[in-house]
Amino acid sequence: MTRSPRTVLTGALTLVAAAAFSGTVLPARSLGLPAVEPITPALASLAQAMAKASGSFRKAEAPVSGGFSISEQGGKTVLTLSGDFKTNDMAPDLWVAFSPSATPLAMSKAPGFPLKPGSYTLLSKLKSSKGGQSYVIPASIDLKAQKSVLIWCQKFNATMAWAPLKP
Repeated sequence: MTRSPRTVLTGALTLVAAAAFSGTVLPARSLGLPAVEPITPALASLAQAMAKASGSFRKAEAPVSGGFSISEQGGKTVLTLSGDFKTNDMAPDLWVAFSPSATPLAMSKAPGFPLKPGSYTLLSKLKSSKGGQSYVIPASIDLKAQKSVLIWCQKFNATMAWAPLKP
């Protein structure tokens, strides 16, 4: 059975990506490469390129589950909520926002955890209160200046959930 170079390359990249996320170091010969150097640096840079940041949401006003990741996809920076993401489906006017603070709720009080004007940057209206969903992050949002991701109810200025940005 003869395989095209494209099929071999796709299979090798899939194997390298899987190894990168699991922390496994693959011998070069398992990829059909000459055993010249270990591929550990390549795995580290591949994993870093695939996920810029990630985190798990923490409850603020509402019970919440799931998390997010930020990655490059097709030349765009994208925030993706995990498939198990869920927040209060009764809350109106929910938004995904960024905060320059690693502890964005430290200056607010329960039960609503209101945000002060100017202390956040809106990304997009939340598409759904549950399930995986993706949002393109415009270049106008400086991710290096952001320290957390929020799920926020604009109508009542109430933070449903937040998660620190972890590289």
